[in-house]
Amino acid sequence: MNPSSSSSSELQLVPETLLKRRHDLDALQAKRAASALTTTNSRKKSIAASASGSKSIKIIKPETILARSRHRTNGSIRFRRVSKRGMQKRASDKVLMKRKVWDASKDEEADDVAVVDDNEKKATDAKSVDGTTSTSTTANDDDATTTPNNLLEIQYKANSVGASSVFAVLLRPTDASTSKPIKKTLSTLRLRRVHEGVFLPYNSSTRKMLHLVEPYVLYGVLSLETVSDLVRRRGHCKVEGKRVPLSDNNVIEQQLGEELGLICVEDLVQVLSTAGEVDGDGSAVFGKVAKFLWPFRLTSRKSKFQRNMLQLKDGKLYGDQGELMNGYIREML
Repeated sequence: MNPSSSSSSELQLVPETLLKRRHDLDALQAKRAASALTTTNSRKKSIAASASGSKSIKIIKPETILARSRHRTNGSIRFRRVSKRGMQKRASDKVLMKRKVWDASKDEEADDVAVVDDNEKKATDAKSVDGTTSTSTTANDDDATTTPNNLLEIQYKANSVGASSVFAVLLRPTDASTSKPIKKTLSTLRLRRVHEGVFLPYNSSTRKMLHLVEPYVLYGVLSLETVSDLVRRRGHCKVEGKRVPLSDNNVIEQQLGEELGLICVEDLVQVLSTAGEVDGDGSAVFGKVAKFLWPFRLTSRKSKFQRNMLQLKDGKLYGDQGELMNGYIREML
């Protein structure tokens, strides 16, 4: 028997699909090896650069530099104007009352268009009563009875005039384009990080400082229920320079029990909501409690998906919001 014929009979044919799969696996393995090699080289270069002390070059467009300088100039001009002349007509010294229409069926605020439509329906109902058709009048009467019951007109305070305390939140970060007086004022108010909030006594000096940094701050009056939820869910205190959560009343009793007579979270909520008006020396008690609490760290009203993908922004939301501050804090808890 011929040896060549025996060797050829022992060889088996490999299917083409298996060969292709093996080729793909080899290519994938080579690609991973190459990527691992490049990443190790880049890490070595970054480590060597950091060890040598060389800094990476950052390119800034001229338009960005001009925009930052323009923003810094406008901020400093506004700061000087408000510090000398005040807010003038931009801030009222009287309580400003506004109204809003609440839709009870949808549990949300109704638009002005919906209110106009309801008024038009009432007008058409009044005209149909004078007519001769009875079926249309009954149908319109049913609509007229259901629609006004769903819409409720609510009056609220649109500013914080007359309030004893306010809650302020830093909405916009400070960067290189922010002037130094604005940064110093925000630091005095203990607003150093974005979406941090503090309780402040609403007196003449605090009001002037809030007016100076108004484009960066959102502030208003909180209700007792909102203050309670805020302290219980986001409350932290300062103990020996450390941030300690308010998970136990023993911490409050140890720090404020002997000096102020406060032993629980309910006492803190009462002092923060009334600014210590019940006691004789209420302002001193409120100041000590506000300094005892760490600035509240809140979340953004818009998620990262809404800001980046949907391009949703807060717009011109800043300054004194009055009693509307309760809804904004609910969104940021």
